[in-house]
Amino acid sequence: MKKLLLGVAAFLIAALPCLADVIPTRRVERNTAAEQKVKARLEQLGVNAQEADRQVSDLNVQDTAYFAQNPDRVQAAAGLYWYEWLGGLAFVAVITAIILIRVYG
Repeated sequence: MKKLLLGVAAFLIAALPCLADVIPTRRVERNTAAEQKVKARLEQLGVNAQEADRQVSDLNVQDTAYFAQNPDRVQAAAGLYWYEWLGGLAFVAVITAIILIRVYG
């Protein structure tokens, strides 16, 4: 029992770095023209001004320049359409039925 507890403790200590937070990059340079283009595109897609500012500030300089070259690259990807939810539920129902038939059938 003592070896098991020591093994668990060693595993938890070894796994501690896996629980570390990711520190985002810091912006040293700024390209305000590129930031404004990306922000305008986000607002065009329906994001409010504060959220657009936050999302632009999370991008590094290279990403901001990349999206500013062609603002149409910025696309809304917020969620699933109703038919995607329906298809997913149908898939889960089919898998559940197959499992139940194999276990109880």
